[in-house]
Amino acid sequence: MAVINQLQAQLKYLDTLDFYRRKFQQASVDTGKVKSLEDFQKLPFTTSKEFQAEIQKPPSGCSLYSPEVTRVNLSPSGQELYPVYQTNKDLEFMHQVCARSLKAAGVTPQDMVAVTFGYHLFIAGLFYQGQFEYYGSKVIPLGPGESTRAVQLINDYQIGVLISNPTFAMKLAEAGIPSVHTIFVGGEPFTSVQGYPEKVRAAFERDITIIDSYSMALCMPIARSCRHDNGLHIMDEFVYTEVIDPATGEPVPLGEKGELVLTHLHKQAAPLLRYRTGDLTMLENKTCACGRELTMPQSVIGRTDDMLKIKGVKFWPSQLATILRSYPQFSPQYRLVVDSLKGVDTLSLVVEGKTDDAPVLDKLATHLKSETLLKFNEIRITEKLEDGPSVVDKRKGRSF
Repeated sequence: MAVINQLQAQLKYLDTLDFYRRKFQQASVDTGKVKSLEDFQKLPFTTSKEFQAEIQKPPSGCSLYSPEVTRVNLSPSGQELYPVYQTNKDLEFMHQVCARSLKAAGVTPQDMVAVTFGYHLFIAGLFYQGQFEYYGSKVIPLGPGESTRAVQLINDYQIGVLISNPTFAMKLAEAGIPSVHTIFVGGEPFTSVQGYPEKVRAAFERDITIIDSYSMALCMPIARSCRHDNGLHIMDEFVYTEVIDPATGEPVPLGEKGELVLTHLHKQAAPLLRYRTGDLTMLENKTCACGRELTMPQSVIGRTDDMLKIKGVKFWPSQLATILRSYPQFSPQYRLVVDSLKGVDTLSLVVEGKTDDAPVLDKLATHLKSETLLKFNEIRITEKLEDGPSVVDKRKGRSF
């Protein structure tokens, strides 16, 4: 079924929900006239603020709630929690999509699986539990922490597939878990941090399959890598993705950085329409042996709400923390000062770390220029940053 046909069917459903019907009316949009992807791109965006304002209403007053809801998780947003609604059909389709990705990861129904994510209000533990059970694998819900018990159970049951954040996985590997051949990682930046996958493999002292994922509580799954290690493939039967210029809202070409925008293709409860995630990434078409093409070459690399224009180049300071995580000598803490000297923008970066070794600084400078397309005028290292903003833009007299 062509993507536009799926979008048309979903739009017909969204038109029955007060939240979206009001948006269409306010924008003078007739969803029945959406005949192409170009037409679809003229529909209004949904912002996090307006979506959460609706979804945090009591179920009786929330048009995004469905009477068919069978599961309610919660997800943090600042100091608040907002509900994540799923119907049985939502869960079944989500599990079907994930099952295809599990096969692409090399997992079999005969595999024993251990899930070390939480099993309480939040979504991650049950998300993995459900998809592996649907696929037919055998799942032990270990939950977080208790590394000694986790190692014992993994070895007793000859666990082959581990679901964990990378840091905890490396801790377990140090204690010895030789049966594990595949890890699904999450909860931390991973493929977006240069050298991190290699670090995890080194901890296991053997070649293992590492599967990275990108999801958000309101839309799971979005993208997941496979055993062929070609980036994170978009689950394009589940979600339609766009990457836009965060300043103009216009689509950007494949391979260019921008803000990720999501639309559910099949969702009953709390469906998303052109939802602006605020996450900075890029998409590319890359044919993979697993059968998928649309891919995030790496996961999220920053946030779009801190964009600056430096020397005519769009620059997102939040990228810096991701880049710094690639260097064990540095913490992800930094202070960036943007100034102007005789009409020319200048960049000065102070990084919290324990070395000012010239080769390391040269490597960092090259890395920064490669990722940001900007040359930094000064890079300094300090053992401890003073309290203060991460970014100081002296050109405009603001900081954040």
